[in-house]
Amino acid sequence: MLMRAIGAMFMTLTLIAASHCAPSPKPDLRLTRLSIPLGDLPTTDFEGRPLPFGKRATVYLFAGPECPICRAYSPEISRLAIRDQERGIAWVLIFSEFDIEAEVIQTFRREYSMPLPAVIDPSQKFACELGAQIIPSVVVLDANRNVLYRGRIDDRYKGLGVSYGPPTKRDLADVTDAIAAGNPLPFACTTAVGCVLPRCKP
Repeated sequence: MLMRAIGAMFMTLTLIAASHCAPSPKPDLRLTRLSIPLGDLPTTDFEGRPLPFGKRATVYLFAGPECPICRAYSPEISRLAIRDQERGIAWVLIFSEFDIEAEVIQTFRREYSMPLPAVIDPSQKFACELGAQIIPSVVVLDANRNVLYRGRIDDRYKGLGVSYGPPTKRDLADVTDAIAAGNPLPFACTTAVGCVLPRCKP
């Protein structure tokens, strides 16, 4: 019994020592940072035209032509983007799939009535810099590039392929309404549901 107890104690001390010596993974601070440097933002669309930057805010929507959830959201996206144009809030689509092509984006925008400026981000640079991990999801910046909101469009999807009908919470609309009215934001982040982007490189 004594030898068994000594052996167990030795194993415990070995595991503790190993846990202190093993390198722990560093969190990617880009996923949570609250201000985005100008150099980490796209400045032109995939056709070389300057991107808009809203006087009050800019909504960066991470989209994917092949993502069924993104397709389902296209009417809501178009409605919000058109409404926000007159309120000093600009919209930019960012396509961060590694094999995305300009022709596919043009077809997607035409078929789903989303004539918004678009950026091709095959290396996921802008997704990582803005802290986006899901398609579709949004990151909203104010005029000083501070992150106001990061997350979902609304709560209609509870999981991949799981929708419980019309949304009960229109998170993005509530955020942009507050921005347009100059009111405090109702929240700063929510959890998006959709297609997962590749993991950010260090």
